[in-house]
Amino acid sequence: MAIIEFFYWLLLLIVSGIGTMRYKKLTLPFKVLTCSVLIVFLFNISAKVYSIRYKSNAPILQMECIAEYIFYSLVYYYLFKNKQIKKAILASVLIIFIFFIINAIFLQPFFRVFPTNVYLPTQILFAIFSLLLFKQMLLYPLKVNIVKQGVFWYNTAILVYATTMFLNLGLANYYVAHHINDYSLYYFWYFSLYLFHVFIGVSLFTDNKEIITTYA
Repeated sequence: MAIIEFFYWLLLLIVSGIGTMRYKKLTLPFKVLTCSVLIVFLFNISAKVYSIRYKSNAPILQMECIAEYIFYSLVYYYLFKNKQIKKAILASVLIIFIFFIINAIFLQPFFRVFPTNVYLPTQILFAIFSLLLFKQMLLYPLKVNIVKQGVFWYNTAILVYATTMFLNLGLANYYVAHHINDYSLYYFWYFSLYLFHVFIGVSLFTDNKEIITTYA
């Protein structure tokens, strides 16, 4: 096991621990977010074990891809005030799930291929959700420092994650097509994951339903 993977797992445990310890103080979307971090940790462990045993972790990555979209979209569903946006998020989850099934059966086989066909559109949707939520934050500002708002850190995490992962996959496809073997992409991928979960950890540390209730 590479040391970079070990420290990533350790980071996931720390972040999930923050959410678990503060669970009663968290608002509903951040309780969902805490569960998502635990799920991601379990998926990562399972992927490692599965790859050692079967020489491929594609099925685990397929399930992780759709699970992440469902969890992060659900967080956004609870954060948005606009009912039309909420409906659009639920509709997107249904559409992405149906496409995930079709993709796993006909386009990118569940047991053999990483689901880039699903992953790319979900990153675009995350970026859109993030920008819309920043707009909502400007329209309905809270009387509390923005860096003390869990929603700011979560939204920033998603925007950074969506844009960097989109770039990662784009570069990965280019490298594969041109038979380029470059470990810098591997480290860039993990750097994006580290940064994402550090921001998620900060969001879980700063979110507080008492503050939100007081200043909303």
